[in-house]
Amino acid sequence: MTEEMQNPCTLFPHVTFKYNSALQDFTDLAYTTSPQHKDSTEACIKRDASDLDTIQTKNTTCSPYIAEPTLRNIVNM
Repeated sequence: MTEEMQNPCTLFPHVTFKYNSALQDFTDLAYTTSPQHKDSTEACIKRDASDLDTIQTKNTTCSPYIAEPTLRNIVNM
């Protein structure tokens, strides 16, 4: 299959890569990425722990099930 026959969307990433490479070479800059939240701050860790406690409390206090040890069937009620 020739380039003219290919879907333009399949060629787009290749063209974008070429443009990005050319601009990086021209400006002597390199595009790099880093993992998100690499170094979590103490405030973030405390907030996450607080959010987890809130969710756990909500899940235990708002249970849709009753605290009765017997099982019931809605057909037999």
